[in-house]
Amino acid sequence: MRKNLHTGLLILVMIVSATALWAATATYTPPPETGHIWTVINYRMQGGKNQPTSVNVTWDRPRRTILVPGPSYASPCQRSTPAGFVLRLRHSSSDSVPLTITTNGTIVRGPYQGEAPPETIHACYKLVKG
Repeated sequence: MRKNLHTGLLILVMIVSATALWAATATYTPPPETGHIWTVINYRMQGGKNQPTSVNVTWDRPRRTILVPGPSYASPCQRSTPAGFVLRLRHSSSDSVPLTITTNGTIVRGPYQGEAPPETIHACYKLVKG
């Protein structure tokens, strides 16, 4: 019985470690028109707290990384869910170059081109312009 407990615990640790290294990825090909591209991302969680979250954007320019700080220690959003940010990218040309977004957070909505998502007015989401 003790051996089964150790084996089960080892498997659980391996699953948690693999999950921590996993990143969410979304690819989107915008229509050939200008506008804003929106992506809603929840913060990375660790120990029940929202953590700084990184986003890699690969588009028509070289890849760039955006680091979004988590809520401050005094914020009620530090431990609340849902909480995160809305990434706004400007599609300034009429081409259809694919966009790839990779994050260590959770992609909730998008990417899509059009009207702003409802999370832009949510108290525990902030707008990040990329």
